[in-house]
Amino acid sequence: MSQIDKIRQSFREPDRRYAVYQIIHGGAADPQRAAYYDERWFGGIVGNVNYPMDFPDNPEIWKSAETGIREYIRRGMHTWLYDEKGYPSGTAGGYVTEYHPEYIAKGLYCYDYWRKIGGPGIYRADVPGDTLWKAVLIPTEGGDPIDVTDCLNERGVLYVNVPAGTFYLFMMSIRRLFDGTHATESYSEPRNYISLSDKAATEAFIACTHEKYKEVLGDQFGKGVLAMFTDEPSLISWNIRKGVFPILPWLDSYPADFEKKYGYEFYKACVAVVLARGNDVTKRRCDFWEFIADTVADSYFGTIQDWCHANHLKSSGHMLEEERLQAHVYNYGSFYRSMKRFDWPGIDQLQTETGALMNDGAIPIARFIASFADINGEHEVFTEFSDHSVRERGAIAGLDCYYGSVNWHLAMGVNNFTSYYSWNGITKEETAAFNRYTARSGFLLRQGCRDSKVAVFYPEAAMWDSYTPSTEARAIDHSDRTRRLDKAFVKASWDLIHRQIDFDYIDRELLCEAEIRDGRLCFADRAYSAVVMPCARVLEEAAMEKLLTLQKAGIDVFFCEELPVKSRETGGTVPAAGEIAQLVEDGKMYFAPTDGFSALLDEKLAPVCRTITTESDNGTYQPMLLSHCRITEEGLRIVYIANMAAEPYTGILHVNGTYSRTCEADAFSGEIMPAECTTADDTTTMQITIQPGEGRFFLLQK
Repeated sequence: MSQIDKIRQSFREPDRRYAVYQIIHGGAADPQRAAYYDERWFGGIVGNVNYPMDFPDNPEIWKSAETGIREYIRRGMHTWLYDEKGYPSGTAGGYVTEYHPEYIAKGLYCYDYWRKIGGPGIYRADVPGDTLWKAVLIPTEGGDPIDVTDCLNERGVLYVNVPAGTFYLFMMSIRRLFDGTHATESYSEPRNYISLSDKAATEAFIACTHEKYKEVLGDQFGKGVLAMFTDEPSLISWNIRKGVFPILPWLDSYPADFEKKYGYEFYKACVAVVLARGNDVTKRRCDFWEFIADTVADSYFGTIQDWCHANHLKSSGHMLEEERLQAHVYNYGSFYRSMKRFDWPGIDQLQTETGALMNDGAIPIARFIASFADINGEHEVFTEFSDHSVRERGAIAGLDCYYGSVNWHLAMGVNNFTSYYSWNGITKEETAAFNRYTARSGFLLRQGCRDSKVAVFYPEAAMWDSYTPSTEARAIDHSDRTRRLDKAFVKASWDLIHRQIDFDYIDRELLCEAEIRDGRLCFADRAYSAVVMPCARVLEEAAMEKLLTLQKAGIDVFFCEELPVKSRETGGTVPAAGEIAQLVEDGKMYFAPTDGFSALLDEKLAPVCRTITTESDNGTYQPMLLSHCRITEEGLRIVYIANMAAEPYTGILHVNGTYSRTCEADAFSGEIMPAECTTADDTTTMQITIQPGEGRFFLLQK
């Protein structure tokens, strides 16, 4: 029996677990609602308890939530547990910070006095509140900052003993993070927040939330209850509105922990990050954000993941501002390092119309996050998707938007759907059919693994070196080098997507640890024939050496916008950077500026890096087609094509290889039917037509 025949029944009658999960805040306790979602064939719900004033000590809220959730499970549905009142997650509706004010997040507000100060002499200065941590003099002619904090008198005034020369005065004060930050600007409520670097704060959050759910539902963990959902936690040490002072994240333990890890004073790294002054600026900027990244990944996301694993649950959730590369720095230190601590990573998608979903001016977040699921072996990734953007303008999303959004997500690699959709105007029968369509599609796109043959590098060190904390709204750094990096990363990503090329995002760790076998870069079940390096101006020396090894092994390396020129470890030049530049000049590695990168791919990307190619009847380029190709151990090839254009696509699909059997799987009906094709030159060719917003599955069996 072929694998197509083996999966036929499961495709026709899919596991309900793969259908949509409606998000219900506080209403999970109503058993009557379970019947409503059961009739519409939802996979289940994402729910949470109510948050009365006596949370978490009110036993009734936990009993009520238990009753409601068990009713969903009794009916054959599953649940995820949402871990917060509103968002961002971490305070249990403010309980953690109200009863443990020592966990309230603080920031380091940085005041750069604009005048030059001449010495020798005494200079008086009042200091910014609340608590001065460091005052330093910055030599105008270069060199390290001079710590003058001990010049603070008992009345809180600085009388600085200025040495000979000219200096700038730079002061850093510790304050509670509140005004203008996410603490006051969320849609939920004005609420103090915890520091994601504070493991004790995370443990306090777990004690009053996760452990309470365990008391009433622990026997269903890993059975009817699948995952914990954490929502938009972040470092909030930046202003959503325009600010006055740049802000750095702060925890009282930072200085000692940093010095123990890196061997020099924390304040020197702070000066490098904010002012780009002092010695070893590149190294210190990278050290600072790497330190922050590791504390966040371990203390918040890692602590929750460890608890989930100990209790047979999956750790899940989504981050804040996934779409902007520089936001990854100030929200997490490293988005990539934190995201790796999710079992089932996710995104927040507020758009539902296909044109808006195809926003090639921002990171393709669904493909970005799905890479984590593809690489880490869990192969489960979710979206918090909705018709929010349509509702905000007073309109109602049609059923075509629901299907179009699901198809966009599927093509990008998302296979779990948690919903804030309103379902306005959608009948019970239409909803049930939509859920079965989603479940069938999710079933197929769990077979085998995504056949990504290109890796796109996440330029972490270059981001750390580029980004300067900003007082602009949303902390955007408008400097040329940061904007160039943002643009290069986004453009290289969409250039591949628009060409129906499957790819993953990799980091420095994967690049260096992956093995080279048979002319491919291999990690777990991933095998890449080409690596794309967007704007990786600063790079670890081991990563540079690995790129040289890739080239010698016949693996193509593409650079977009900038070549590696600086060592992350020292900030200086290294021989490997010169060797890379020479290989580019010799045409053995490839380089193009951002605006010319798509042409470089068309010219130099080897056919082996593609699973499919498409062409239209009129020969025009089709950037609005999305693809998702998978391969199973038994040799079944699954090709999914979604049309995000406003007009039908009619053209030809070429699939590498020759196949003994080709079929089309209809996710509406659940039927798998023969599909006509021709084969020649180790290529299988099919004539296809795909309507606007539609997605279609093709199965090819060797």
